[in-house]
Amino acid sequence: MLKNENYSKQVLTGLIITLVLLASFSFMFLAETIRLEETTVEHNKHSLGHGRALYVENCTSCHGTRGEGIVGPALNDKILLEAASDGVLFASIQTGRPNTTMPAWGQAYGGALTDEDIHAIVDFIRAFEENAPEVHADEFTPSAARGASIFASACFTCHGEDGLGGIENAEGIEVAPAINDAAALKKNDNAWYQQVIVNGLPATGMPIWGETLSDNQVQDLMALIDAWRAGEDVAPEATVAQMLGSAHFSLEQGDGDNAIFYMNRAQPIAFGPLLSDFDSISTDIEAGKNAAALTALTELRDAWPQGDPVVGETLYQETCSGCHGSEGQGGVGKKMQPSEFVQESTNAEVFAFTLEGRDGTAMQGYSGILTEEQLADIIAFLRIWQE
Repeated sequence: MLKNENYSKQVLTGLIITLVLLASFSFMFLAETIRLEETTVEHNKHSLGHGRALYVENCTSCHGTRGEGIVGPALNDKILLEAASDGVLFASIQTGRPNTTMPAWGQAYGGALTDEDIHAIVDFIRAFEENAPEVHADEFTPSAARGASIFASACFTCHGEDGLGGIENAEGIEVAPAINDAAALKKNDNAWYQQVIVNGLPATGMPIWGETLSDNQVQDLMALIDAWRAGEDVAPEATVAQMLGSAHFSLEQGDGDNAIFYMNRAQPIAFGPLLSDFDSISTDIEAGKNAAALTALTELRDAWPQGDPVVGETLYQETCSGCHGSEGQGGVGKKMQPSEFVQESTNAEVFAFTLEGRDGTAMQGYSGILTEEQLADIIAFLRIWQE
């Protein structure tokens, strides 16, 4: 019969060794975890700093120094940051946003940033989220002044200045009724006017403007009709450049009265060294010297607007340098020092382009963002770079 052997000591020794090994592994795991956490924190800190520097250099001109939005949308927006994943933010920066002013920044798409750079910018933007406010899109508010501008460009030729009628055809018959008429405005409500504008009255020659005007533009016209119903005088929200163009067109057609009308509308809001030309041109028109007036008006229209290059330099750095470079060397946007376009274009052409922008590119229009005088100052500064 075999003798029973006692393995208690061996089992105890094995248990102790196992516990020691487990403790050692646990300590090593904990130490490694701490090291990884410290490394991650250090990496995140570096990435955040790198992202901040890249954001300041490339993004502030459109999105603002605090992500508040300028010509581009606000990024310091809790609603946006909760809805957009890091992947969405990365892709938006890397490939851009088609049909918007947001260009592609990734090197694979013609931009200047590496994937690491873009990840760093995403980290910086994500850091906004904790304290970001909720940014709600501005609600559209109809404007009687904008409506007057639309009326002056689309409705004036049939319904007359300020909607007062009086436009007659060759037979001396009024071509369309007055809109700004107390009795008509009392009889017809806005729903009726809106239906007529959108659907037209083909039998009377009233066009279908619903195919041309946006819903917001129609609402602006309704705001104008409300103002007229209240007995208010409303001046169009138009630039001096636009009114000079209208005056020039009228005078080319031999219509001195309308040319004077637009000159009188433009002069009170005109500015700069060309202001003195308005009176002399209007005087020539009133005296029937249309040929001399047209020559002078052509020169004024093409040279308008003229601003202050000193003020323009500051505005350029704040608004344009992010795309065109602080020294006009170009980047996302075209090179501006020198610029063939600026050299070959009149002030009026540069102004019109800057106001409207170019669809499908990073060059957005600055209408409603910068005033006519501010754009004049920037153009004056750009002219210095062409010398």
